[in-house]
Amino acid sequence: MLSEEAVLRHMKEELERALGMDDVQKQREHVRAVRSMCDLFLQSEQPVKIQTPKQTASQTGPSAAEWAAMTGEWPAQQQPKKAFEDDDDESNGKSLFDF
Repeated sequence: MLSEEAVLRHMKEELERALGMDDVQKQREHVRAVRSMCDLFLQSEQPVKIQTPKQTASQTGPSAAEWAAMTGEWPAQQQPKKAFEDDDDESNGKSLFDF
């Protein structure tokens, strides 16, 4: 939450930076930052709240039902990888040259 005190504190810091600058252009940059913070301060009747979504452990990914609803299919379950299967009964072995 960005409170009014925090905005005032940042304004003070920017003003101090502007006073410490010798270059007029750099002073103007800091004064512009102060102006922006003044606008923010005057526009907000209540403290500005920055909300971040809270994520729980159950929200790390879609459930199977959510996945099915989104894609129209159930997520594939991982099956153990099978070793080389020799489906051809006519071959003599596992070599490329065995026909």
